[in-house]
Amino acid sequence: MKKSQLSDKQLEEILGQMPKVKDHRDSRDIYQNIAHRVEKRKKMPTWVIPGAALAAVLFLAFILSPGLMGSNYSEQQSMDSSSADGEKSSMEMDTAVRDDTANESASREESTLMMDAAEGEEEKAKEFAAMDKANPYDGLISLYPEEVDSGTSDIFTYAIPDAVATSIVPVTVTKQKEEGEPWIDSYTETMSMLKEEEWGLTEYYPMDATWSYDETTKTLTMDVKENHPYRHGSSANINFVDSMTQNFSGVGIEKMVLTTEGKPGVELSNYGPMKELPINAEAKSRRAYLFLTVEGMPNPYLVPTKEQHKTIGAAFAQMWKVDETGYLSPSLPDGFKLAQTKKTEDDVLEITLEENTILDENFLPNLEAILMTASEFDYTGVRFTNANIDQIGPFNLNEVLSLPLAPNKKTIN
Repeated sequence: MKKSQLSDKQLEEILGQMPKVKDHRDSRDIYQNIAHRVEKRKKMPTWVIPGAALAAVLFLAFILSPGLMGSNYSEQQSMDSSSADGEKSSMEMDTAVRDDTANESASREESTLMMDAAEGEEEKAKEFAAMDKANPYDGLISLYPEEVDSGTSDIFTYAIPDAVATSIVPVTVTKQKEEGEPWIDSYTETMSMLKEEEWGLTEYYPMDATWSYDETTKTLTMDVKENHPYRHGSSANINFVDSMTQNFSGVGIEKMVLTTEGKPGVELSNYGPMKELPINAEAKSRRAYLFLTVEGMPNPYLVPTKEQHKTIGAAFAQMWKVDETGYLSPSLPDGFKLAQTKKTEDDVLEITLEENTILDENFLPNLEAILMTASEFDYTGVRFTNANIDQIGPFNLNEVLSLPLAPNKKTIN
């Protein structure tokens, strides 16, 4: 718009020509109206102006804030990220620690279980080894000194007829000693515990008799009834005499007296009345041992010959043969060749074998027959020379072998 070129005089003339305007309101109304407006302005709240200022500031801040907010947001995001990373790292560390702890605990537990298992296996091995060490002769025919403590156990040998009453088989059992109990009482009580039929022999014990023993005179008295079962029959007479003689020889008894219901003597049809039995107080009888094979038994029985021999060589010669009845079998095989036998200074029987003699594990029962026979003579042990094998069963042939205490061990428990 162009600036007006009118003068003040021209303006006055123009305004003068305009129609006149007249206010018909009363002067007091005009005054009140103005006063009212002024009063309304005075009543305006005190916070309006500061509030408006604050709104202006906020508006400016809103305009200027994107860059600042971006910067602050990045920093905050970085801080939050760092915090999150820290928390995550902490959680991962905690998890790792827990995992390590769990793994370590599991490892320790597994290690403990393995150690326990190993210890268990080791204990079992020790137990088996101890059992083997305690009785390496378990399963053999005879009873050996290493198997029994003679201080706490009684060793009883009973002569039992075989199933057909042809031979007398010595069977050995052990029993715990009872303090203060006489030997003969324990011996006769144990008779009832024998298992003859289970062992493939004739039921023979306990005997229908009364026993008494005089320690002073070392005399054993056996009293039977008038109708005793040993009175009639050749086999019954022979078996009675042989079994009683074997039972009580070599145990320190010097005399065995027989009575019938308190009267001297026992009637035996083949022998007539017998008042005493011939008892050998000495343990050495110088007999050879042969085999009696019984069906169902893991080992043959060792049965002594009735004959006594002057030398061990003569006894060995008998062991290559059958007995006179043909019922007992040889206890030495044909392939067992002796080059020499001699007694050493320490009373050991030294057996030298010929070069072509071959021994193996199957020779174990034969070896026991040799040891049992040697125990009948005055030897303290047996040593082999020129053997082709070092070990048979529990026996080391390079060492002196101990002699058995008694033949044909059995268990009665």
